[in-house]
Amino acid sequence: MDAKKTTRPTVSIIIPFHNEDEYQLVIALASINYQVGIDFNEVEIILVGDGGHQLANLDDFAILNNLNIRYKYFENGGGAGVARQRGMGIATGRYYMFVDADDQFYYDGALLEFFHAVAQGDHEVVVAKYIEQGRNANGSYFYLHNDPVWSAAYAKWFNSDYVERMDLHWLDDIRIFEDVYFCSMAIELASDVVWINSFVYSWLYNPKSTVRDPALKFNVQLDQWAKMNKYYLRKIREKAPQKLAFDFGNSVTTLFYWQKKNPGYDPKALDREQKLMLKENADLWDSTQDIMQQRLQVLHKKGSKYANYDISDFSDYLARYKALMNS
Repeated sequence: MDAKKTTRPTVSIIIPFHNEDEYQLVIALASINYQVGIDFNEVEIILVGDGGHQLANLDDFAILNNLNIRYKYFENGGGAGVARQRGMGIATGRYYMFVDADDQFYYDGALLEFFHAVAQGDHEVVVAKYIEQGRNANGSYFYLHNDPVWSAAYAKWFNSDYVERMDLHWLDDIRIFEDVYFCSMAIELASDVVWINSFVYSWLYNPKSTVRDPALKFNVQLDQWAKMNKYYLRKIREKAPQKLAFDFGNSVTTLFYWQKKNPGYDPKALDREQKLMLKENADLWDSTQDIMQQRLQVLHKKGSKYANYDISDFSDYLARYKALMNS
């Protein structure tokens, strides 16, 4: 392991972890080690210790003899986004792939799918499907076969040259929605995205994960979503200004529904962050009113997850945020 390589690997698989121990990590690592049809000289594993549990050495993973594992521990943990950014700083591969320490590949041909996708030439982003494991109230598990999503780190390859060219970074002051920013931004700005019609990744149920732990209140951290969105729109303004009006109008309308869906949010914290975003984009307000009204109807269409929400107060919602923006 950690042998010196004479050629650049095709992919660096970055695995951040905090409290996961060797036993837990070996589950994710084994799902990589037993991939078939690939040259493991083309795969580099980056374990990033984000504070928390520190590995004594890599001897516990010696049985995984296909893997070239590099390990770096950072005592000053910064969350998953910071750990992934640190991993990117260590990685040498042509592509970055992010695997959570409590997840695994869905089947033993998962990596081969990606290698096939880039065999004929480089792409900026490669995206595949994933399996979501959930848990019923009685303790049994269920599985959802999900289409590719823009906003999650799993089941994707990101071209490292493209990431550098677009100056994409994981945000260091966002610990919730950090993957929404990086992944959505990478796909939004890309002109060459390959979509793989296969399930390659298993998002396993972990009651202590950021999304599922009730103590972290993921669904009601709307102030953090607004903060993330401020950075997102700032980057769009810089790199793809032709998309800015739609993305701004869509974000304002989406937040209208999110507030109804997640009533436990902190309104003062949300207003504070949303005001900053609105002031940065005040030049767009008047010209995007039609976009907001159009998005209101699209998101409210029959069969959508927002179809049953009351939208009669949308005008009041806009008036309040206009006043906040101008205050």
